[in-house]
Amino acid sequence: MDRLLRLATVLLGVIFVVLLAMSLRLMTGNRSLPSEKGDGQDSKSYQFAFFLPDSDNSFFDSLREGALNAARTLDCALIFHPLGPDSLSFEMASYTGVNGVAVFSYEKNARMVESLQKILQRNLPVVQIENEVVSSPNTVLIGTNSYDSGKSIGKIAASADRSDLNIGLIYSDKNPALKADANLVEIGLKSILGQRLSTLYTAQTTFNPIDAEGIVYELLRRVPAVDIIALTDSNDTLVAIQAIIDLNLVGRVQIIGFGDEQTIKEYIDKGVVLGSIVRNPAEIGFRTVAALKEINTNGNTSAYVNTGVNIILAGREGPPKEVRNQ
Repeated sequence: MDRLLRLATVLLGVIFVVLLAMSLRLMTGNRSLPSEKGDGQDSKSYQFAFFLPDSDNSFFDSLREGALNAARTLDCALIFHPLGPDSLSFEMASYTGVNGVAVFSYEKNARMVESLQKILQRNLPVVQIENEVVSSPNTVLIGTNSYDSGKSIGKIAASADRSDLNIGLIYSDKNPALKADANLVEIGLKSILGQRLSTLYTAQTTFNPIDAEGIVYELLRRVPAVDIIALTDSNDTLVAIQAIIDLNLVGRVQIIGFGDEQTIKEYIDKGVVLGSIVRNPAEIGFRTVAALKEINTNGNTSAYVNTGVNIILAGREGPPKEVRNQ
């Protein structure tokens, strides 16, 4: 009996080692960037791992493209991994031999914090994109300034043809950085509108993709005076637009959107959407790779990089135009 138990223990140990080796091989062996000459990642001096939400979203597509452009320019290799609630590849990132890690996390949960701390303990450079999960002198935060985002909302609202504005501002779990810095967002908004802002009401959506519909209904039922609804997530923007159409409130209630999806631009052109806030994902991706390489070559880089925010407004003639925010 003892002999059988010992044999079973040995077999389980062998199976665990084999599975771990296969996992590490899978993590480091796919989705790397080849150079224009066709060289693989092994020929690059530095290899960086990106962990991004597994989302069909133009923001992440552009971020990835910006990172790939930087990798070609700076001669680095990139490996992209989907980041989900049970992402084993992220937990094992510090054991894969990469020279740095970039992560975009929607949530600050215990598992994410623990995984990041393990990576930092191994002295790997870490860039946190948009959302700061762990505060550490060994990490870099790259993304959009919340105060500037609030100012952008204010600038779009200021283009409305009303003297007094009643705004409903809807935060989202899908954009935790703005939710966490709500105070800065609202200070920025108020700095632009001043006395034109009659009232400001706030609400929040969850990860539920259609949550914005119920929030809009409830907000307008509870506060009928609201005439502008500002969103902080692109999907919430599309859902809120449909809610306003369904309620037959087009013209009386306008939307301030978030993102540059083509559908949002079309509704700006139709006057349903007053304007939209646009982050700079390509620049975020480029600056992330540049920061990781700078840390590896020089030992340090800026602790925070503000990549700015643009706004899209309806043009007096022709399609909506994007304006660089100042």
